[in-house]
Amino acid sequence: MNVGIQLQQARAARKLSLADVTLHTKIQPWVLEAIETDRLPEMMSPIYVKGFLTTYAKFLQLNPETVLAQVQWPQPEPVQETTPPVVRQQPAVPKISWSFPWPKLALGRAGWAVAMSAAIVVVMLVHPGRAARTASATKRAKPAASTAAPKTSPKLASVAPIATEPIKTPEPPTLTVLATQPLELSIIANRTTWVQIRSDGKLLSQQRLPRGAQERWTAKKQLEVVVSKPSQVEVMLNGQSISPFAIAHHGRLLITHRGVTRLPEGE
Repeated sequence: MNVGIQLQQARAARKLSLADVTLHTKIQPWVLEAIETDRLPEMMSPIYVKGFLTTYAKFLQLNPETVLAQVQWPQPEPVQETTPPVVRQQPAVPKISWSFPWPKLALGRAGWAVAMSAAIVVVMLVHPGRAARTASATKRAKPAASTAAPKTSPKLASVAPIATEPIKTPEPPTLTVLATQPLELSIIANRTTWVQIRSDGKLLSQQRLPRGAQERWTAKKQLEVVVSKPSQVEVMLNGQSISPFAIAHHGRLLITHRGVTRLPEGE
């Protein structure tokens, strides 16, 4: 037998209504209905579920530990793993070296001097008279000095930094709420998220909204809203979207007839 049915039968045996239980335990009627239909573990975190079940079981004179042991907790949503794409490596192209053993014909200044000296010695041995003229011609002929201009490294042109304009975040839309109208808040959950709603200082809801759920609350003066995943819900105030406010204020909203502001921490 489910926990909800046990608590409902125990309440019916004592001839108590949901209003009677709310009067003595301060538990809201919608929370009692969720407990008796076994939907509370899907709407709230385990801490709040255990607290409400313990209070309700003690009021009906049942053992809280036995009741909590029979609770069926929801299983977490499976995480889909994505495999990275396979990158095929291209075969490396071999490098071909085009080098030929060209003969080195250029001689340095020292090489030319040795060659000229050897030639003079040969001439002196063969033609002594011509050797004197060849030696004088060799002294007059001097290799020209290299007049090549020194190489200079090119200078890199300086690049001026590009001025970038700061990214402007879009401003939230303007709301029109008359002071005589009640504040009507509705939330549609695109994904499973946790919300807490206070109306005029009273806690109305503190639950886990499953994907696709839609809830509505009203207040006379102000609403205090806390949403764990503001980007995954659609928030409407009197038929006007205030989802940009929820994203801009990180899911903490203080709603009055003057507008929507950030709810301070700790409230």
